[in-house]
Amino acid sequence: MEINIRQGVASDAPFATPLILSAAEPLLNAIFGHAKDKTALGYLTHAWQLGGGQYGFENHWVAEKGNQILGLVTAWHSKLGVAFDRATLDSITSYFTLDEAITVVMRNQTVAVNLTPPSNTELMIGHLAVAESGKRQGIGRSLVNAMQAKATELQKRHIVLDVEVSNTTAIRFYQSLGFSEETINKGFIRFNRNV
Repeated sequence: MEINIRQGVASDAPFATPLILSAAEPLLNAIFGHAKDKTALGYLTHAWQLGGGQYGFENHWVAEKGNQILGLVTAWHSKLGVAFDRATLDSITSYFTLDEAITVVMRNQTVAVNLTPPSNTELMIGHLAVAESGKRQGIGRSLVNAMQAKATELQKRHIVLDVEVSNTTAIRFYQSLGFSEETINKGFIRFNRNV
């Protein structure tokens, strides 16, 4: 059966948001999971359905086999601009109370300070995740290849991504796809591959 890569849609939330969470569960729980009655998964579902910003469906691509979603990826680039950041902030402030939202934004900034945004010549990928039932079927590779095509379309010269130093499975995966280590910064390795 063929792997189909397509733009995410709002109705993908029940399958897509657990995948986003699995891509960086400890980190996302640390940022979004401290409110008394709210969870990281609850926030991700809310943000996905709004569409815009870092966790919305408009900036994610899903991999499906048959009608089953087995993986997803997102990409950031310099042309996303202020509207992208504003949509991310709107998703936070519309889910959390004002006090919770301020705390979430501060936690997010603590992590973001260690990550470098993509330059004008780079497409940055993230949230790459494959469901257990889709592993070892070429889903991850297909998603990276789709982002390679997106980078070419946007006239980017490099694909970059950050991986937590402790995530040895992801490190080996990206190395097997020709990514090379560029820098290490406070627990994250920046990988780079020419387009």
